Amino acid sequence: MKVKNNVFAALLSLVCFIPGLSAQYNINFKIDDYTNDTLIIGYYYGEKQLVKDTVYATKPGEFTFKGKDTLNDGMYIALMKPDNTFVQFIVSGKDTNFDVKFKKGDTARLTFKNSPENKRFYDYMDYIKQKREEATPLRDSLTKLKEKEKEDPSLKAKLDKIDADVKAYQEKFVKDYKGTYTANLIYSNFEVTIPEFEGPEEETQLKRYRFYKQHYWDYMDWEFPALIHTPYIHQKIDYYVKKLTVQNPDSIIISVREILDKLEKNPEAQKYYLSHFLNEYANSKIIGMDKIFVYLSDNYYAKGKATWVKEENLKKIIESADNLRNILIGEIFPNITTYKEDNTPVVLHNVKSKYILLVFWAPDCGHCKKAMPDIIKFDEEFKSQGVTTITVCTKGGDKANTCWEGIKEKHMESLINTGDQYQRYRQIVHFQTTPKLFILDEKKEILFKDLPSEELSNVMKEIIKMDGEKK
Repeated sequence: MKVKNNVFAALLSLVCFIPGLSAQYNINFKIDDYTNDTLIIGYYYGEKQLVKDTVYATKPGEFTFKGKDTLNDGMYIALMKPDNTFVQFIVSGKDTNFDVKFKKGDTARLTFKNSPENKRFYDYMDYIKQKREEATPLRDSLTKLKEKEKEDPSLKAKLDKIDADVKAYQEKFVKDYKGTYTANLIYSNFEVTIPEFEGPEEETQLKRYRFYKQHYWDYMDWEFPALIHTPYIHQKIDYYVKKLTVQNPDSIIISVREILDKLEKNPEAQKYYLSHFLNEYANSKIIGMDKIFVYLSDNYYAKGKATWVKEENLKKIIESADNLRNILIGEIFPNITTYKEDNTPVVLHNVKSKYILLVFWAPDCGHCKKAMPDIIKFDEEFKSQGVTTITVCTKGGDKANTCWEGIKEKHMESLINTGDQYQRYRQIVHFQTTPKLFILDEKKEILFKDLPSEELSNVMKEIIKMDGEKK
């Protein structure tokens, strides 16, 4: 098995030790045809592969991975240099003192001494490989027949028999070895059997989707101690959140909450995924996903459920959520007051307009200079359709006068241009960069934000179209 360099960048550069479940360990490797003197031992941790230890040869091709500390149950990796070829092995329960033997050029064939768990795992893998080799030519033949619009019931019957044999083997394995790492791995990857639904195609597709999503976790043992140290858990969670969940913040929040609730009795895995989701949606480039970050901060971090986070970092997370709270999509934009050059106040909530494009900008901002022609063009295109463009210059103090110079320089005179020497709006509206663009409806609800200036026109057309269809 060969690994891509970028996939194992973390494995080659990061050493991380985590308290485990198994006792002292002593695992001996004998690798034929391997001349390098270094073997890297890694392990799975959610979506990551991290280093546990670097082991040096005692004799050519012989290595001993040992320690007096505890070792997490889970799937481990022995990585060979320099080409990153690797094999996998399991540490589980009392299976912590055993021998492994294989050839560097044949990493699919491993032999184990004193490790029933690894023997079970590789016996299972051999069986699946054998059945796959039997099934492949049958599938290829059926594909060729289908291309010719022909059928062969006998080929399909043979393929169905192989599938049935594999399923029966898996079910017996899980029953016979219940509670073992390999049985859990197999059980967690059982496929959901979707019943046949009757009715129009579109309706049956929806029923199938709903059934599959509802039963997606039927075979997952959320309390399995080694869950976070498996190679499959992250793919399953990622697929559920990103593929089976409608990609809007409210739907994602429901799925994320469901997963974190299921992990209540598995604190190490819950800790990992709470941190994972927080980072994922704090750094998301997709508009509106910051709502998920605020939800996680409010319901987990601010409520003391992330006990491992240092006080300083916890404060930053909660503060960041507080800064975003007032400017989330779907919220009513705060009623800020800013001022025209002649000091005439513009109270946002008093502006009567079907839509408002609210632009925060700065005269010395390079991105603002690039975006402003698009904003001016947008105003010209949509002013007659009930859209008002209001700009707020973010310079204050002795630099406030540069705002009015910048307006002339960027030919913004056709817009409603405002600023505030004392920047009082910053008490309730927080952001770090400019330009910052918001599209508001007549109630001042935030419909869109942070979109590129060149997309303004397309987005506004879609908003107007959707509002027209609603009416």
